[in-house]
Amino acid sequence: DPEAAPIAIEQQTVSGERASFNPLVIFGSAQALFFMTFTAIQGANSMLEERRAWALQRLLASPTPRLTILLGKLIATWVTCVFQVLLLFIFMTLVGSLIAGELQLIWGSNLMAILAVIGAASLAMCGVGAVVTALARTPEQVNIVGGIIAIVLGLFGGAFFSIQSIPQLAPISRLTPNFWGTDAFTKLALGQSDIGLNLLILTVIGGVLFVAGLLIFNRRLSA
Repeated sequence: DPEAAPIAIEQQTVSGERASFNPLVIFGSAQALFFMTFTAIQGANSMLEERRAWALQRLLASPTPRLTILLGKLIATWVTCVFQVLLLFIFMTLVGSLIAGELQLIWGSNLMAILAVIGAASLAMCGVGAVVTALARTPEQVNIVGGIIAIVLGLFGGAFFSIQSIPQLAPISRLTPNFWGTDAFTKLALGQSDIGLNLLILTVIGGVLFVAGLLIFNRRLSA
């Protein structure tokens, strides 16, 4: 008899308010990062396509510094990733609100923290795309290798199934930016604000890979 149960578990925010959890949070977060990986890789891949069409070479022949041109293209990819996730956030908020029958922000009401996570996660994915593009020789190689990398990151990042159901995969999932991004969005949805470690790891991953890809690509152009 449920009425006779002596113990009941209820999630609450720090302020003591009852916290409801929408299953769209984890699914939407993981899928957002999964598709962002493809966007970042294809955005960076445009540099190889432009080099094949000799458009990049004409830009490099201009007085504009080479690193400025390459950095501008990668920043444009980052902006595209940010807007993609923002649109997805708006769409999932609308869907979640319709399901709940009231306005329900899918990743919580801390908009500044949400923007910070989106920016850091986009940087991490752009770093992945920059390295893949820098190491590939043709756009076709980027499409194949990049697709495999995106699926692997999504697999261990929880885009296809819950990693929590397979504890053995938890250590591996923590090596992916997908995990840290999804975990940050989940914390914000539950009213938590301890996402400093998530932001730090995403920024470090993105910064290191972003710079590495930029330098490798620049070196290959000089060869």
